[in-house]
Amino acid sequence: MKRLPYILLLSLALNSCVKQTDDDLSFLNSIKAPSDESLLFKIANDNSGQVTITPNSAGGTSYDIYFGDGTTAPVTVLPGKNTTHVYKEGAYPVKVVTTGLSGLKSDTTAQLTVTFRAPEEVTLTTTSNAHELTVSANALYATGGIKVSFGETPGEELVLVAAGASVKHTYAKGGTYTVKAEALSGGKATTVVTKDVTIYDPLTLPMTFELPAVSYAWGDFGGSVTSVIPNPVPGGINTSSTVGKIVKTKAEVWAGNFIIMTDPIDFTNNKKFKVKVYSWRAGMRVLLQLERNGDNTFQENVEMTTTVANAWEELTFDFSGKIKDNSKRLQNILFFLDNGVTGDGSNNFTLLFDDITLTN
Repeated sequence: MKRLPYILLLSLALNSCVKQTDDDLSFLNSIKAPSDESLLFKIANDNSGQVTITPNSAGGTSYDIYFGDGTTAPVTVLPGKNTTHVYKEGAYPVKVVTTGLSGLKSDTTAQLTVTFRAPEEVTLTTTSNAHELTVSANALYATGGIKVSFGETPGEELVLVAAGASVKHTYAKGGTYTVKAEALSGGKATTVVTKDVTIYDPLTLPMTFELPAVSYAWGDFGGSVTSVIPNPVPGGINTSSTVGKIVKTKAEVWAGNFIIMTDPIDFTNNKKFKVKVYSWRAGMRVLLQLERNGDNTFQENVEMTTTVANAWEELTFDFSGKIKDNSKRLQNILFFLDNGVTGDGSNNFTLLFDDITLTN
């Protein structure tokens, strides 16, 4: 143990005799430029155009990425790191300039191809209010938006909306139109869906059941069944091709039907309703009731009785003593057959009706 100090002194003495040369850089002659450069592309599959770029090489200490899409300034990436960039659909020469420890550089270029997928699950929703149509469309991967056309005129200008947004269009007249939505991927791929919509003209008087662009949508309650059908007994005062039909079942004694006019009825000059009816028995009581839409506390009614069986006749419902002006805003028309009596669904409780007219 006593010999250790002598060994240490000898080592220190030998080290003090070695000459250090700090400016000897000859070892750098053996350092080469970076090699085996490569670029790894990870392309998002959601039509966002986002691409993650990861460079790699042997001997690289930093990487300058040139995106190849017109972006002039490169982005510098350190070893083991990456960068992201958003591209449009297309092909791009992506270049990487690699710098090594000695400052030597090398570069390589890789071809990047970005292709957008066609939009999926395209939905087209329409709601109408008279001649106004609201269209909303949605889709997956429709990053370019959705072009909507309304089918009213050839070559009409398309309206571009964002996925999930809506647009309104007002038609000049009623009819059936084909609405088209073209979902855009942001590239060449598109997906097209179409939907036929029927735009109705306003429901006004006289009501003839003959206009294809008018909706004669009667509602029922209490077991009444109402339909619009081809005239089963044309002749006499009514040879029209289409009529209304009411059948009163045995469900409720107050069974009836109703239709909502587009606007409140104007009684300024006329206060009498004339209705052509066909009954399979004389003596059927027919109650015509008028109500305010949404508030049936405002109502008026008049009851008439059929006088013939198996023939068309015209009943007149005179509201002159009940309606003085338009203040009640009566808009709904209702019919009750033999109100207070249980029906049985037979011809004895069936009425055909047509040509509802407001007159003086």
